[in-house]
Amino acid sequence: MGTIRKNKTIKFKRSVLSSVIALYCLNGVAAEPVANKNEFEVIEVTSGFKQNLESAIFDKKASDEIGDSISAEDIGSLPALDMGEALQAVPGVQLNREGSRRESSVNLRGLPSGFVLTTANNQAIATPTRNSSSSAFGPGNPFGAYDPSVFSGLKVVKSLSADMIEGGIAGTIDQGLKGALSKKDSFVTQIGARYEELADETDLEGVISGTKHLIEDTLAITATLAYSDQSFRRDAIRINAYDTISEQQFDQGNNTGSFAEYKAANNLPDNAILQMPGEYRQQSETNSGDRISFSGGIEYQATEDLKLGFNTIITKRELSGARLEQLEMRLDQKTVGITPKDEFKPRDTGQTGTSGEPIYVLSGVDFNNIRYYFDNRGEAQKEQAQAYIFDAEYTLGMWKFDGALTLSSAENEWSQVLISSRIDSPSGVDGSIYTGEGNIENFYMDLTGTENSMDWDGATWVPKMQVANTAVTSTTGANGLYMLLTGNYEKIEHQNDSFEINAERDFDDSFIKSIRFGYRYAETTLDSEYAKGSPVGVDPTGILTSDAMIDPSYVNEHAFFGGDAPGFVTAANGWRSFDFDSVNSALLSTIDINQISPSADGEKPVLSPTGYVTRGGRQADGLVYSSTLETNALYLMANYEFIFGDHYLRGNLGGRYIESKTESRAPLAGQGDINNLEEGVYPDDYNHFLPTLNAAINLDEDDDLLLRFAYGQSLVRPDLRSATPSASFNYIPGLTTVRLPGVGIKPFEADSYDLSLEWYNRPGSAISVALFQKEIKNLFQSQQVCDASTLAGTGVSLGKLTEDADGTCRTDGNDNLTDTGLVSAGDEVRLSGIVNIEDTIEVRGYELSIQQNLDFLPYPWNGFGGVFNYSKTSQDDSDEIRVSGISEDTFNVIGYYEQENYGFRLAYNYRSDYDLRTVGTSNGSGDRSVKAAGRLDASIYYNFSEQLTMSLKAYNLTNTLYEEYQNNEWQPRSTMYDGQVYALAMKYTF
Repeated sequence: MGTIRKNKTIKFKRSVLSSVIALYCLNGVAAEPVANKNEFEVIEVTSGFKQNLESAIFDKKASDEIGDSISAEDIGSLPALDMGEALQAVPGVQLNREGSRRESSVNLRGLPSGFVLTTANNQAIATPTRNSSSSAFGPGNPFGAYDPSVFSGLKVVKSLSADMIEGGIAGTIDQGLKGALSKKDSFVTQIGARYEELADETDLEGVISGTKHLIEDTLAITATLAYSDQSFRRDAIRINAYDTISEQQFDQGNNTGSFAEYKAANNLPDNAILQMPGEYRQQSETNSGDRISFSGGIEYQATEDLKLGFNTIITKRELSGARLEQLEMRLDQKTVGITPKDEFKPRDTGQTGTSGEPIYVLSGVDFNNIRYYFDNRGEAQKEQAQAYIFDAEYTLGMWKFDGALTLSSAENEWSQVLISSRIDSPSGVDGSIYTGEGNIENFYMDLTGTENSMDWDGATWVPKMQVANTAVTSTTGANGLYMLLTGNYEKIEHQNDSFEINAERDFDDSFIKSIRFGYRYAETTLDSEYAKGSPVGVDPTGILTSDAMIDPSYVNEHAFFGGDAPGFVTAANGWRSFDFDSVNSALLSTIDINQISPSADGEKPVLSPTGYVTRGGRQADGLVYSSTLETNALYLMANYEFIFGDHYLRGNLGGRYIESKTESRAPLAGQGDINNLEEGVYPDDYNHFLPTLNAAINLDEDDDLLLRFAYGQSLVRPDLRSATPSASFNYIPGLTTVRLPGVGIKPFEADSYDLSLEWYNRPGSAISVALFQKEIKNLFQSQQVCDASTLAGTGVSLGKLTEDADGTCRTDGNDNLTDTGLVSAGDEVRLSGIVNIEDTIEVRGYELSIQQNLDFLPYPWNGFGGVFNYSKTSQDDSDEIRVSGISEDTFNVIGYYEQENYGFRLAYNYRSDYDLRTVGTSNGSGDRSVKAAGRLDASIYYNFSEQLTMSLKAYNLTNTLYEEYQNNEWQPRSTMYDGQVYALAMKYTF
């Protein structure tokens, strides 16, 4: 039961200064706990592909756990734009590219990135990733925010042990920072340039790295600084929705005969639902800015038994010049006329409406009086993070003590302003559209009448001078021209502090080799600020004029879609834009907040961080909050080894007990003084015990054939952002979106089983197969509903809600909102909320990995080698409780050739199709999937000398598209084009 407090949000913090002092006074704390037993496949990237892969074999063979990794002194020499792309070389890893701004994330063993725990030196740290979707699984892996060169490598642990931090059902990805004493003295500089084909930009990038032993084998320092310009573009063509054609729309088209006659002529049942591409968008998103990352450390061997260390990671990525230009066409409005095209017959989707009506789609139609919009968005973003890890380890006879203190914080600031010139029906804009039915080269959108549809110079603008829940500034005398101005400011602050201490007792002449136990305290906080801008107080007179309209930026850059989508709307045929910075600045200069009056219910004008007056109607509900997670964990683990003849059985057995306490605070939606909102406080707590077992046995006397087994229980907590205690409401013309409160959601748990067989058939080569199964219980998912009673307690009523035959939820317009024009009868309503699902989901699969070199052959054939990894993943077939984002089949093939001074490498990665459903059938006919795709990358290096190396990398040589579809591959929803990237670098080692 929540309590109510009048005060503003109070951040829940705990002083850690005393912990820092205690840590270094204990003569035994450790920074790199269990480092000796979690050294997995290590690809030490120097200058040789063969050496990189072979070094991995030896470390994997000695591991107690099942895992893989890419660990590198110079990971920047891998052919990958970030750490996420580099991980594709690991069996069971799938790369997700649907995120914008190169924020790549990965699936592990089929499960999405929210099921994967990401750490640094085995410690959880605050990261600047932003959960823009409010997914309960949390944001993706924070790979895009960091330059990969600042890490020593990546370690993927697939079977967990009791001394590892909980939170990764799929596994843990650890970003390594190698201790200074374990490095050799060195100083390396690398400078290069990266050409972004689509943006037609050349970005500079460089790395400086060095290590110095101030006292040999006693005191050393190390540091790496990496900088890169960030300029890249993505083009997209989207069918945002397939909408039902109404009889009124058909009658307003250029049709002969009635709608019923058309259905009969095309052999459609009388009750058939006929849909069309109802909302079209074409976009060009360009990001420009820079990224700078730093890692450094100091290590001191105080005595033979005591070692102290410190490591830090600091990064900042700022995309201050990000913008998105968009053309949007709406066919779904009742005033638009629709005419089916004779050459495109209705196609059966295989889906049905709520009462069993078959759903058909017309992929191509003619239209008249379409709604015609073009937008320009500024989307500046800043990500920054810093982590400080203090560590120590101490040996006393048969005892070892280690521990770590971690202090970390991160921030993600997103500032979006959308300015759109729009005209509704009757617009005078006619044309035709064909989706291409899965082939973007066949797609087209033709328009006529755009040149005379928007009369900016004849418009008389009518500014709004009272706070309101509105995004529109209207005109008179301009044929319905209006400006839509909105945008979101969001700032997420994340803090993660922890302290742990561990002890281990070794035993001689016993099958129990050691007993390890320890304690960990952690506190994680997430604070969110949010504001939505509005056009209140803005006067576009003399600003939005015909002289301000220009061609979209693609005209002066590389061709839209690289020329592979010739049917798009060109600048000459209706895609217009304007200089965002100058127009935005001019609009802001017209605002005088002293001339703006409060809303009808007393809401006072306030300027948002973007400079615009915040939108009325409680737009920040659900997005202003503070959440805290506090955990205490204890574990006990035994490392064992049985020897019988030429065979041994080794591994570990243990358990971890965790107490978790959460507290969420947020202004209460729909209640109290709108200018001084009451705050709800919602505490919760839960406990878990997680047992683990890892075992490995050699099946031959040469230790070349190993069999491994692992069992473990693990958990994933709900993302703090999704657990906000208040609802959020978003209103745009024709659509209201509501996210219901997420308090009370419990973690979900999993029982994991792993079996692995590894054959090290010759030096530097191996063949392995691994089987896995995960039984996931209490999964939380976002479910869509059409039930007005779910809004009880929010203070908001949207009227009576009913479902159309195609599953669309609509309101009768009898709402209780003070702005009477905000919601109208017939508007769509999308209600969703996070819930725990009682059923158990099984995810299972296998992995095959073959790594071979051919150095036993005579020259020149001895330079060849390669890797083949294949993964098969499946889950329960129930549509009601499926985990989205799982590809059944993935594989990567790496082939290389090298000799003493040079080498080249090709890497092809493939992923089969996967769905993007947040939940099964509740999405009706709107389920989306991503089409199967593969991508080819390449890298070449040449050593001019032992000191000087040149490298060349090429990405996406196949020009692979990212393609989403709805239900059938011939129903495209989103097609994205990134183009190719080339990078040239020179590295000199002093």
